[in-house]
Amino acid sequence: MTTPAARPRRRWLRITLALLAVAAICIGATVVYVVRSTPQYRTAFLVDTSDAGPSDAGPSDARRDFGALADSVGAAVRNAGDGDALSLRRFGGGCGDADNTEELVGSATGNGKRISEAAHALEPGGKATLNSGLLAAIDDFSGRYPLRASKRNRIVVVTTRGTDGCGGDPAAMNAHVRDRMDRLGLHLEFRFVGYRVPVAEQEVLTRLTSATRSAAPQFAQDAAELNAVLEKLVVPSQPEAKPIELPLQQVPVTACSQDVPGEPSLPTVPPEALPSAPSSVPLPHEVRLPAGARVYAARPGSHLIAPADQRCAYVSFTSGSTWQLSVSEHPILMEGDGQGLTVTELSSPASACNAFGTSAPELLKRLPPDVTESACREADTGGTVNIPTGVPGLHLGTEREAGRTEIKAMLRVLSFLGERPTMSSLICLLPPEQRDICTASLTYYFLQQAAGTDLAATDRDRVIAALDTYVKSLP
Repeated sequence: MTTPAARPRRRWLRITLALLAVAAICIGATVVYVVRSTPQYRTAFLVDTSDAGPSDAGPSDARRDFGALADSVGAAVRNAGDGDALSLRRFGGGCGDADNTEELVGSATGNGKRISEAAHALEPGGKATLNSGLLAAIDDFSGRYPLRASKRNRIVVVTTRGTDGCGGDPAAMNAHVRDRMDRLGLHLEFRFVGYRVPVAEQEVLTRLTSATRSAAPQFAQDAAELNAVLEKLVVPSQPEAKPIELPLQQVPVTACSQDVPGEPSLPTVPPEALPSAPSSVPLPHEVRLPAGARVYAARPGSHLIAPADQRCAYVSFTSGSTWQLSVSEHPILMEGDGQGLTVTELSSPASACNAFGTSAPELLKRLPPDVTESACREADTGGTVNIPTGVPGLHLGTEREAGRTEIKAMLRVLSFLGERPTMSSLICLLPPEQRDICTASLTYYFLQQAAGTDLAATDRDRVIAALDTYVKSLP
């Protein structure tokens, strides 16, 4: 016989089980909802709405240029996948103003029409507050809602400037952007699209892509190019382009000599100790030999692309710890137009502090006892603009010299890949019409230094694009 006390206990047991069942159903429904609501792709468009910038364009020209930009953004979002979550944020306005960046359309699927209408309703004005826009766009992904995508979260930045219009140190801005992402623990993919960005500012934008660990920026000069770039970035049905396997281009090599008639003599290694150069080399797929250029060499793995019909000299100093390869009218003196490559074994790692003190952790580990890490960092003048290679132990940087009328491309390479660390300096000094030879030479030397490493294709293409942008930005 059931006692009166047992009946309430059974009743509470049934109620508890019912509540647990309801809770389980609710949790299950919530999980299903979240799974179904989580987009595979989430893209935030960050659009520059500043005025025309440094040009003499009037208000009507500024509106016309922004109209083309708005048209391209609108076309891209309308062609995006139905299940893609899209949003729109603008930047541009007064320095320090709270409204110099604003989210216009929050992230959601089916947003194409709203974003297109919002973009066309904007009016250009103010300065390009790129820093504020980037930080705010990163923060848009930091909350629990809107949901981040399961496959790819990215920010597409469409800008007419390569620098922040409010000034400041670009390197500090880059570090701030990178630190914000790291602090929030976000894995975001950035894509930078420059629309009619001044040539002098393109390299600065390229440095920002390195700081955000993203692909090199793409630059468009007209509405047609901008449409093509944005469509390629946004349309999900478009498969990734696969590299075309071209046959290697086998090219002849001109051997460099130690004895150059008419040049002053310098101490060199014995002829029998001179490394032999091959008669021909296969150029990598990424390098095309420009017209009027050829490959020069004195030792395997160290070739230069330089103008044809020049003299080439190889000189080794101090028992081979430093050697020089130069191609010019006076190669021993390294005078005149041409190429100059100097490679030095780092017997004193501190000598590389002025170029790589803030970008090469391997360097800081090898400092002599009388040089501290902070002193090495402080010795970095900032004249060498670091280009991350993605290869541990291989550091790359470009330099520029103001006030020149000819092209002077300067590449520094710090390598810890061999038995002993080395630092290389490659200088290409040519007239502007031979700019493509400098680009090919810097690219080829980088690929030679990265040979045999696990260089990822994305890193390779990013570095090559950065070198191309750097040379194009030179006077």
